[in-house]
Amino acid sequence: MTAIPHAALALTSALDRFGHASARVLEAVTGADDADLGAALVEMTQAKTQAKASVAVIRFADEMYEALLAIGEQPHSR
Repeated sequence: MTAIPHAALALTSALDRFGHASARVLEAVTGADDADLGAALVEMTQAKTQAKASVAVIRFADEMYEALLAIGEQPHSR
């Protein structure tokens, strides 16, 4: 199934984006950098949404795969 690897890659990307955005939030709050707090929070929200969508695709693909296996196990009538 190709959906699961693609969704897993998207999930990894989302988690990476979330991590970078949270570091920018920390920098903005502590004053360590001129990071834009609002933009970093928006990026975190986008990454969270991407992660949720990726998990939903993985779950759906898994359910579809299980359903296909169940169909394959049914006796064939002729």
